[in-house]
Amino acid sequence: MESIKQYIFARNAALGTLAKAPEGKWNETPGSFSNNIHWNAGHIFVSAEGFLHLADDAYKVANPEWGALFATGTRPSDWPAQVPSEEEITSALHEQMGRIERHFSAKLGDNASQSVKIGPLEMTTVEAVLQFVTFHEGMHTGIINSLSKVIR
Repeated sequence: MESIKQYIFARNAALGTLAKAPEGKWNETPGSFSNNIHWNAGHIFVSAEGFLHLADDAYKVANPEWGALFATGTRPSDWPAQVPSEEEITSALHEQMGRIERHFSAKLGDNASQSVKIGPLEMTTVEAVLQFVTFHEGMHTGIINSLSKVIR
């Protein structure tokens, strides 16, 4: 249950950082950055959905169409004219937090449906994948914070 608490802590930090981001500037991409606040917020959502579906294939991916916009390797410069709004992403992040807590609280000790390998790290349990999702979220929250400072 501690991993769920840490995940919720990280998500609330991400949501707080997004709430403080400069209004109307989510789509600015400073020259030294490859992505913007909008992409990082969507990427947090999409990554958690994908990794946690690998951890438990019974976990249904919400907004699967967002993957084409926010998956690793995508960038805002390739986006179509219409993408999920700041409000849609923020709302999805709030909803996802509760959904993850409800779905995974009793499954942390389970073996992952599929092991997840990133470089030398292999995650074979639901809890290990959730811990990675939490780390990943914190990393992108830091990027959002940096972007906010640069574009102010």
